[in-house]
Amino acid sequence: MSGICGSIAFNPSAPVGGIDAMIGAAPWRGPDGVGVWRGDGAVLAHQALRVTPESRHEEQPLVDEEAGLVLVADARIDNRDELQRTLRCDLRRSVRRDVVTDTDLILAAYRRWGTDCAARLLGDFAFAVWDRRKRQLFAARDPMAMRPFYYRIEEGRVLFGS
Repeated sequence: MSGICGSIAFNPSAPVGGIDAMIGAAPWRGPDGVGVWRGDGAVLAHQALRVTPESRHEEQPLVDEEAGLVLVADARIDNRDELQRTLRCDLRRSVRRDVVTDTDLILAAYRRWGTDCAARLLGDFAFAVWDRRKRQLFAARDPMAMRPFYYRIEEGRVLFGS
């Protein structure tokens, strides 16, 4: 399993950080690399453990500049074919490579269905989407909680991680 973590400051005086400590707490989740995105009082990180053929093509955090979205995910999506058919137009517009990854599917599902997207995903997953324009964080995990997701709310900020 990969690892995800983040720190979102909703209050300008709240500290942004702690990512290095969160990444360092579980180094075995990221033997295939660590990606970090910083901006707008937010920091999101992904620790890669590539276990599927598609995951070799993933680059996380996945940023959609046009929509103002940033995604980190630890996911294995089982209804890939169904989602690819349903989200074909959305994926054509946003995916710039031959292989569609699980993170591509999750972000396309979020763009299409918003916070209802998790109900359309089958598999093991935990993910977080930071909407830079709305300054809104959305996070979800699979109903059986096969992928862990923890969060902490402090004054002015939210910390999360797997």
